[in-house]
Amino acid sequence: MRDEPILDQVQKRLDDRMKKAAADNGADFVDLYANTGSNTACDGANRGIGGLTENSKLELFGQPIPWYGHPNEKGRDIQAKRVGAEIETVLNR
Repeated sequence: MRDEPILDQVQKRLDDRMKKAAADNGADFVDLYANTGSNTACDGANRGIGGLTENSKLELFGQPIPWYGHPNEKGRDIQAKRVGAEIETVLNR
């Protein structure tokens, strides 16, 4: 079960729209949700998503910025690996 079902539904709809827009314009789409959508902020130390109010390591005007449900370092690395694999696929066509 997802942490935030409404946010999850919004993310799925956004991904569907981006995938369609990419296809309509002859672009490739990397579905990051498929790789990280089930890795939620409630997965403890193994999570790839930062909590809504959990502070990241980034600061703005000397104040820490919350993750707001965005990928943390682990999630970033998972996504980078997926994007890198897709780039490699595209370059080897």
